[in-house]
Amino acid sequence: MNLLNYDFIAQENLKFLKTYKYKGTDQSLLYNYVLSPFANWCLKYVPFNVAPNTLTLLGLICIIICHLLFYFVMGDNFQGTIPDWLLWTTFILHMIYMNFDNLDGKQARRTNNSSPLGMILDHNFDSMIIAIQGTNFVTCLQCGQSLLAFLLICVPTYPFYIIAHEEYYTHEMNLPIINAAAEGTVFVGSLFAINAIFGCDFWTQKMPQFYNLQFNTVAIIIFFVVVAFGLPFVFKKITKFVPLSQALKSQRYMLFTGLVLFYVILFSPSDVGSRHMRAILYIFGFTMSKAVGIVAVYHVSNQDLPNYLNSIYLFFVLLLNTIYGQIFGQTIIEEGLLLQIIALITILVHIHFLYNITRQISQALKIKVFKINK
Repeated sequence: MNLLNYDFIAQENLKFLKTYKYKGTDQSLLYNYVLSPFANWCLKYVPFNVAPNTLTLLGLICIIICHLLFYFVMGDNFQGTIPDWLLWTTFILHMIYMNFDNLDGKQARRTNNSSPLGMILDHNFDSMIIAIQGTNFVTCLQCGQSLLAFLLICVPTYPFYIIAHEEYYTHEMNLPIINAAAEGTVFVGSLFAINAIFGCDFWTQKMPQFYNLQFNTVAIIIFFVVVAFGLPFVFKKITKFVPLSQALKSQRYMLFTGLVLFYVILFSPSDVGSRHMRAILYIFGFTMSKAVGIVAVYHVSNQDLPNYLNSIYLFFVLLLNTIYGQIFGQTIIEEGLLLQIIALITILVHIHFLYNITRQISQALKIKVFKINK
C-alpha cells in the first residue's frame, strides 16, 4: 500500500462527485445586509482568472499570520498583556479572512467553477481556523494554561462538528437568522478590537454576583448556554432523515477524544495541562478538523460514515498512559513528550488528508485546484 497516496473515496463512489450540487441558505441579517453586499462590491475588483480556492487559501493564511504573531509575541502562557498593535492586526486580518470566506463561493459561481473540492476545502479550512484562531482567543480571554482554555475551544468545536453531520444527513446547509458563520465570526473578531480598546485585565476580575467567578469563566458559561440552546434544533432537522440514535451515534468519536483530553488535564500525575496546553489544543482542534473533512468528503461521495477514525488509537495510548501514571505514580512515556508527539502526528495526518483529497478529487473531475477551469 502506498501510504502517501491514500484514496479516501472508493472508486465506485467517484461518480457521485460529478453530480454533486451544494445546497444551502444563510438567513442571517448581518450576512444578507452587510457582509454579502460588501463581498459583492469587493468581487468587482477580483480578477476573473483568480481561482475560488485561491481566495479560500488566502483567508486561511490571514489567520495563520495572526497565529504566528501571537505565538512569537505571547508564547505559550495564554495570558498576559497583549500589545495593542497585535490585537488590532488580528482584528483586521480576521475580518479580511471573513471577506475571503464570503468571496470564494461568489467567485466560484461567477466563473462557473463550483466543485465538491471547493466545498470541502472551505469547510475544512474553517474548522482549522477554529483551532488556530482559537488559541489566540484563549490568550485574549486570559485563560492561561488551564482547563478553562480547553473548555473555551470546545464551545465552537462541537457545534461545528454536529452541523457538518446536519449537512451530511439533510444534504443541505441552512443557517438560521443568527449563526456562528456570520454573527459568531464577527463577534470573535470584535473581541480582539474590544481588548485593544479596554485592555485584557477585565477578563480576570472577580464577579461577586456569580459566586465570585472570574469574568472569563462566566463568559465561557454563557457561550456554552447559547450554543446548547441551538443544538436541539439541529438534531431536530437531522431526525427528519435518520433516527436520533443514529445521529447521536455519529458523535461518539469526537465526544470520546474530548473526554480523553479532559481526563488527562484533570488527572495527569504531572499536571501536564499546565505546561503543554498548546499541544492539547492542537490535538483536539486538528482532530476535529480532519473529522469534519471526512464528513464532508463522505457527503459529496455518498459514502457511509465510519464509526471512528484511526486517530482514535492515539487517544487510547494517551488515556492508558495517564491511567498507568495514576496507578503507579509515573507514566510509561513522559506526558509532555507524548502530547507533543501526538500533536505533531495529528497535524501531519491532517496535511496528509488534505493532500490526498485534493489529489483524488482533482484527478477524478479533471480540474485544476488553484486555476480557473474553463
